[in-house]
Amino acid sequence: MQAQCVPEIDVLIAVVKWLHLKGWQIERVSMPHGRGIDSIMNRNKLEAELTSAGIPISNIKFIQAGEDIRARQGNNLWKIECKCLGSGKRTTDKNHFDRAVASTVSYYTQKEGLRLGLALPEGYERYLKNKLPQTLREAINLWLFVYVSADDFLAVFEPKEELPF
Repeated sequence: MQAQCVPEIDVLIAVVKWLHLKGWQIERVSMPHGRGIDSIMNRNKLEAELTSAGIPISNIKFIQAGEDIRARQGNNLWKIECKCLGSGKRTTDKNHFDRAVASTVSYYTQKEGLRLGLALPEGYERYLKNKLPQTLREAINLWLFVYVSADDFLAVFEPKEELPF
C-alpha cells in the first residue's frame, strides 16, 4: 500500500521550526523545485509558516542549490537534505531515498562542528535501518528526521539512537 503524498515543503517547514525551537539560526533554505512544483506557492507558504511561528525570515538566504537547510549555532553547523514522498511506485521511492542519502553524504565537508540531517516523510522508514546502519550514522554524525504529516509531527533520531522501526 502506497503512503500518502507529502510535499517536500511540508518536511522542510517542520525541520526549520524544530531547529528554531532548539536555538539554531537558519542561514539558507534551498526551495524545492522541479516538475509539478509551484515554487511561488512554496515560497509564500514557507514565509507565512515561519512568520507565524515567530521565525525571522529577513536573514535567510533563499537559494536553488545545495543542502535544503543550513543552520548555525556558534561554531556548529547543520546541513540537512529534505525529501518529499510522491505517489509513484515503490521503486521510485527507493530511487528518491538513495539520491537523498547520496546528497546528504556529499555535505560531509568537515569533522568538527558539523551535523548532517536527512529529513523524510514517514513512508521511507522501510529503508532507514537497512540502508543507513547506526555505525554509518555515528561515523558521519547523521541525524534522521521523520515527518508524520497526519499529526504534523517531527520525530528526531540522533546518530547513536536506535531506530524503532
